[in-house]
Amino acid sequence: MIVKKAFPTGVKVTVNRIFIFLWCVAFLFLCGTESALAGEKQDEEYWEVHPDYAKYTPDVIAVLPMDNLTLEPELETFLYDSVYEQLQTKGYRRISVDKVRKVMDDLGVQTSGQLQGFSMKRLSEELNADAVFMGQVDQSASIHEGVYDAIVVSCSLRLIDCKTGTVLWKSEQWRTAHRQWQLDPFNALLNLAAHAGANRSARIAWLVQEMLKTLPEGKVELDFDNLLDQAVKIQIKE
Repeated sequence: MIVKKAFPTGVKVTVNRIFIFLWCVAFLFLCGTESALAGEKQDEEYWEVHPDYAKYTPDVIAVLPMDNLTLEPELETFLYDSVYEQLQTKGYRRISVDKVRKVMDDLGVQTSGQLQGFSMKRLSEELNADAVFMGQVDQSASIHEGVYDAIVVSCSLRLIDCKTGTVLWKSEQWRTAHRQWQLDPFNALLNLAAHAGANRSARIAWLVQEMLKTLPEGKVELDFDNLLDQAVKIQIKE
């Protein structure tokens, strides 16, 4: 005689509930994943060069104080330093940082927003520059959507002719870094901690490097055997 063993009714109900629970978790995970991907702006790169750039090509450029639209401090300094250092490889002479700072102090400019109160002609006369570089850090933030973890950084730059106010070149970069999918809660916490301390300055420097690739070459001939002497810094008249 064959004896059929059946699970008690309570056990069946428990198993069914566990199955339903796991199915719901899987469903919510997939929905969260789709939501995170849909909500995340994908990597983007935009740049534009004025059609008559060759006509306006500047010899001397002043890098003006940058703006920071994020809640993280010092990002505008990272952006400024990156632009100033990397601009030398593009064939342009730069007004020294100390001189730009002195002119800003003389004009009473403490934040980049105050520059809007001065005409390009006035800045040209004060800085003795053909064009100015302006820019801002638009975003630097972490995205945490359940098991999804990423850091986004975006910057924008523009080169403006002082005599005419014409935007000669502009570029915007939006990048997402350190995408993580981590089901282990412990590892997820480790990733969160690691990303919170990520090196933003290096990431901004990389963005500037990518952006300046689209900037046309200047008129200064570069000696690539002597990188320290590239694009000599110009001291403006006192």
